[in-house]
Amino acid sequence: MTEVGHPGTMNNTCKIIELIDRHTISEGVTETPIEGLQLFRMNHPVERLPGVYDPSICVIVQGRKRAYLDGTTHIYDRDQYLCCTLPIPAEAEVIEASPEKPLLGLLLRLETRVMFETVLKMAALDRGSASRAEVVPGLTVAKWDEDFATGLQRLLELLDDPIALDILGSGRLKELMFAVLRGQAGGAFFHAYGGAMQQISRALTFLKANLHKAISIDELAKEAGMSRAVFHRKFKEVTTYSPIQFIKLHRLNEASRLIVSGSTVGDAAYHVGYSSQSQFSRDFRRYFGKSPSQWGFGDLKQSEP
Repeated sequence: MTEVGHPGTMNNTCKIIELIDRHTISEGVTETPIEGLQLFRMNHPVERLPGVYDPSICVIVQGRKRAYLDGTTHIYDRDQYLCCTLPIPAEAEVIEASPEKPLLGLLLRLETRVMFETVLKMAALDRGSASRAEVVPGLTVAKWDEDFATGLQRLLELLDDPIALDILGSGRLKELMFAVLRGQAGGAFFHAYGGAMQQISRALTFLKANLHKAISIDELAKEAGMSRAVFHRKFKEVTTYSPIQFIKLHRLNEASRLIVSGSTVGDAAYHVGYSSQSQFSRDFRRYFGKSPSQWGFGDLKQSEP
């Protein structure tokens, strides 16, 4: 595959920038009619903040962002894109953005039928690629290549043609995912949809659906079909966090979203499973560096991947 420096790929990137710039008029996140696709624009640098990233591909076409996971730093920009293969707590900051040259990008969520089916079919047909999948953290970066840039441009062009979107949408999503699987991040996705990764993913889905309840590690291990000891070890390998750390971070991130959306601190704490509001406030400040009452709308935009 040809990497991003190729003239054809640079032409793709210029067109992609133009498309995202035109479809994101205001700062923040813009929803699109393409399943799982959000566009975003940021006009200023943003301080390092924590969040829980859902399975997704995050692409920056103008500006730069930095993500942090377990002591590892990932930079993503028009040279490389970010891949998250399962829900995982991480931190990120916008390091290059201005009103004159805003950060522009997109987030494509992977928990959709089209994406899931594409990975499984690719793994079945290309067993060589699947067998070479390594154990990798749930967050990684991959270099742009010509196939990825072409697939991304073809997908975004559907935003200008509703009829083509209705007829070709799922096919263009598959085309882009195919390019990702053939690229540097392919092994991470093959691994994510098989073996222990798939079992951990079931436990994470259960956690997300029952975040307001008092969930034990034994319950999560049972959901994954593992013993407590094996689950704890595999969970740490996959997410880089212990189960207890992950549950707390996931709850605090969801609580921050609820507070921004208008919930009271007490309601947010209760919704994510805290019985003590004072304990919730202590954990929240320790994690975000601010009290729950200081959390505002700007922080919601800043927590986007």
